[in-house]
Amino acid sequence: MEDNGPVSRQSAIDLESLANNLFLSGIGLWRLDLMEDDVSTARVTVSQSFFLLFGHKGEEPFPQTMGIKDYIEGWAHPEELARFLEGLDDLIQGHNDHYELEHRLWSYKRGEWRWVNLNCELIRDPGGRAFLSFGGVVQDIHTKRLARQVLTQALQDKEKASKALDWERKKLTAIIDAANLGTFDSDLLSGEVVYSPNWSTLTGHSLAELGTTISDREKYVPAKDIERMKKALADHVAGLAPFYECDYRLFHQDGSVIWAQDRGRVVEYDQEGRPSRLLGVMIDVTKQKVAEQALRESKEQMELFFEAASLGTWDWNIPEGNLVYNDIFYRILGYQKGELDGSIEEWETLIHPDDEPAASAALEMCLSGEMDMYACELRLRRKDGSYVWTYDVGKVAERGESGEPLRMLGGHFDFSEKKKLEEDIFVMIDKEKEARLARELAEESARAKSEFLANMSHEIRTPMNAILGLSHLVLETDLNDQQNEYLQRISTAAKALLRIINDILDFSKIEAGKLEMESADFDLDAILKNGLKLLSDQASQKGLKISYELAPDAPRYLLGDQVRLGQIINNLLSNAIKFTEKGEVKVTARLEETVGSTVRLLFQVKDTGIGLTPEQREGLFQAFTQADNSITRKYGGTGLGLTISKRLAEMMGGQIWCESEKGQGSTFSFTAELKISENPAIVSSAEGISFKGLSALAVDDNPTALELIKEALGKHGIATTTVTSGDEAIMYLEKLEKKPDLIFMDWKMPGLDGLETIRRLNEKPALKKTALIIMVTAYNRDEILGRAKELGVKKVLTKPLTDSYLHDALMELFRKIPKTSQPAKDKGREEVNSIRGAQILLVEDNEVNQLVASKILGNAGLRVTIAGDGSVAVEKVRENKYDLVLMDIQMPVMDGLTATKTIRELGFSELPIVAMTAHAMSSDRELSLKAGMNDHVNKPINVKELFQTLLKWIPPKDGASPASAAEGLEGAGDGKSEGAPPGAASRPDAPAASAEAEG
Repeated sequence: MEDNGPVSRQSAIDLESLANNLFLSGIGLWRLDLMEDDVSTARVTVSQSFFLLFGHKGEEPFPQTMGIKDYIEGWAHPEELARFLEGLDDLIQGHNDHYELEHRLWSYKRGEWRWVNLNCELIRDPGGRAFLSFGGVVQDIHTKRLARQVLTQALQDKEKASKALDWERKKLTAIIDAANLGTFDSDLLSGEVVYSPNWSTLTGHSLAELGTTISDREKYVPAKDIERMKKALADHVAGLAPFYECDYRLFHQDGSVIWAQDRGRVVEYDQEGRPSRLLGVMIDVTKQKVAEQALRESKEQMELFFEAASLGTWDWNIPEGNLVYNDIFYRILGYQKGELDGSIEEWETLIHPDDEPAASAALEMCLSGEMDMYACELRLRRKDGSYVWTYDVGKVAERGESGEPLRMLGGHFDFSEKKKLEEDIFVMIDKEKEARLARELAEESARAKSEFLANMSHEIRTPMNAILGLSHLVLETDLNDQQNEYLQRISTAAKALLRIINDILDFSKIEAGKLEMESADFDLDAILKNGLKLLSDQASQKGLKISYELAPDAPRYLLGDQVRLGQIINNLLSNAIKFTEKGEVKVTARLEETVGSTVRLLFQVKDTGIGLTPEQREGLFQAFTQADNSITRKYGGTGLGLTISKRLAEMMGGQIWCESEKGQGSTFSFTAELKISENPAIVSSAEGISFKGLSALAVDDNPTALELIKEALGKHGIATTTVTSGDEAIMYLEKLEKKPDLIFMDWKMPGLDGLETIRRLNEKPALKKTALIIMVTAYNRDEILGRAKELGVKKVLTKPLTDSYLHDALMELFRKIPKTSQPAKDKGREEVNSIRGAQILLVEDNEVNQLVASKILGNAGLRVTIAGDGSVAVEKVRENKYDLVLMDIQMPVMDGLTATKTIRELGFSELPIVAMTAHAMSSDRELSLKAGMNDHVNKPINVKELFQTLLKWIPPKDGASPASAAEGLEGAGDGKSEGAPPGAASRPDAPAASAEAEG
């Protein structure tokens, strides 16, 4: 061995000898000698045992001394080099005398990396002076380290398992507590039972009162329920049921009765195999039982108005291919319940072969989503083999995640007699050859069509009144989510059907020449404004900006049919919103020509929607035609709206047309000739008002909203500054010498919201109440109305802020509009309590309509008496005093017109009589007024219209208030009776009307 350091050759030999003795212990000796004060110059000397442990690098005899670089490249693991050299450097620099490191060395002998423990000690001379030499040992700890890792991992796994088990226990306890479950542990052999503390919460009894045996609890359970509990437990113990499960009643400590449900399972058996232990839970299912009872009652009510409407219903489970019919369906087809198997294949065989293709096509379009509603006239085979004409309608009520239809609800009614009438008319027309007979037949046909139309209107509106009215009433009761959803869908579908019926009625009136234009004074600005208000929610849901402009030269106050003018504008506006996905819709009105007192106005509705091709524009104003007639239609509708608008425009002496390009939006224009109003009373006090010179501050975190409000205020001459946060608003106002006249403050903003910003402004004396503050929100204004008023907010407005909406708010804030010009619905809401307790005579022969009308009136605090026909109504008027009579027209014994004439002849000239009828023709209204009635409301009942009419004809009660009026009720209308408990009026099972109902 070459001597490279101060240590003598003899020392090296001794070191080698020692290393050989330690070999069996897996220990190798090594030494590091430095040529200079630099680790890169080091020479490494290793013992023979080192090579025996780790092998030779090559085939050459093992060297005992090598450079540090050879040692590193031969054995040391690359990932430990930095730590290895860093530790050696600390020794060389004198920072430490001792160095120890666990790292990996390559074993050529085993062909793997081995973990070793490297120890190094600075070698000093006898006088304590340090040499540039270091001695140490290398011990193979690979097996020991692996064992340690395995042990550590095992301990970690054990700890994790323990924590997981503890977590599961806590989670189970939390779930049981959160679910308010009562657990029990029963010894089936001894009869002993242990209850959890939740039993006391659920039953009101202490654990001591519940006892320690099953029989102790039975004193709180009715005898009939005990027998069911015992049978359910016996079935489970005998293996006849997988669980012990039983619903039973339990007497609560407060005297009430709750419904409980036990559910448990045997978990232990004794040595003989007998069940010995049962664990379970008790759940309070009282709410579920109450909901089930409510569901049964709702079902009975639904069956009632289906019966009233003679509507045969079907419920189609599409994946399973079966249908469930109601009793009326069977009755229409002459079958007994259960004689039809309810399969879709059987349904297809009932349809007349000639009608099957049209029915299948309509059904397929509805199932695919191309049409919202399925509707088809078809013949169904009765049990006796004959066919009956039915009008079949339906709607998909449930779809899967991928949009596939799962359930469809529908129904049909028999209109064979009406169909036969049409067929007879057509046959008669075909047979007549002579012109004179043809003209007479045409006149007869027109008369029959008019009568048929009136009858159809009455026949359809009467059951529609039942469906809509009862749906309205049921929706006001306590329902579960599924019931509420189904009733909402029924109500929505019924309203859609009513809109279609109204369009068809208008179209038929025009075709029959029965539609007459009215003439009355009106405000054109109000017509445009109301159109925007009516459709603002629909536009807001799509994020569209809607606005209107009345040209300065256009006369505002006119004479003509404002209802039909508004109908055209609303039709065009609704279409524009429907076919516009983004952008804006604008309505403009300008003067085109003036001849004396007559003006020709040009109205335009411009949108940024999908636009139309030339082919689509050609068929726009044809009846029952839509721009999109493909089977993949995205937009619904009958196509009657534009046809009706065209006819109405022509009846006003104008015309209608469309300018459009595909993808570039559309502009629908129409002209109308109207008279300039000469009635000074129609001129509003708001005319000529200017807001120029006012200033405003708008605060909103949405830049688009700020731009819109700035633009809207600018149109009124108001200079507006905008900021994007509450903090900015405060800082701006503090610096401003002249404060703004108005502050428009958004509610929901990041950081300071609108309410907090106003509160902080109020805390600053220099800023408090320096301007009129208007709160603006896109959310429900009722949430903040009270808090806003407390902070001094003058007005709360809901987005979007249309020009007309903003104009009304400004006029009201600066008191430019008298209170009497407020919308009728607000006025009605404020004044409806003023007529509580009024006596109403409801003359109606249909029991369902009696129920609907009396419930609606009764819920408003009115006292209702019912007469089943006109003759009974006459006697009632003679014997009692009423504030108003609601009179149906078509009734047995004595109709409403005759009854009204009789009442007037008896001297009751001041008694208000209002027709409430399903007859919707203008001639019907004229007949009602001619018979002596004061007003006319249509069925189905529009609640708002009904109460507006009542407020119009019933004078307010002196000193009336909700409380005083309610005290005088006799149980006729609001469900209260003498001695009834508080809140009885709101119960679903409360009486719907007075017991005084005759005929």
